[in-house]
Amino acid sequence: MKVGVIMVEALLLGFDIKDEVGYFFKALLIMIVFDILTGILASAREKKINSSINYDGIITKIGEIVGLFFMSFADLYLKTNGTIVKVGVGMLIVYEAISIIENFSRIGVNIKFLTKYFDPEKVGKGDGRK
Repeated sequence: MKVGVIMVEALLLGFDIKDEVGYFFKALLIMIVFDILTGILASAREKKINSSINYDGIITKIGEIVGLFFMSFADLYLKTNGTIVKVGVGMLIVYEAISIIENFSRIGVNIKFLTKYFDPEKVGKGDGRK
């Protein structure tokens, strides 16, 4: 029962995610912004800007942040001292980094040393290979 009280206090009094993951949360937010910007640039390059696809992307990004807050509360409930949140933030940072690399490839930035490990359907559209 004590955990429930802690969760309610965290919800009512405020919860500072920096206490759990430090500045990695800010890094994740910056990477989300870069992913959105590079995604828009890649769509513009391919002449495929589509508001419904952009809308779906924004919903996905909001879902990532909501999932992170869910992980925070699960962490409090299970008393794992930040482990769940740290793993979740780490996974989301890797996910965003991969997405940004894919977008750079679609824009036409030559990063073949990284993209050779990626799905050819997702990368290389802007560098003249297809």
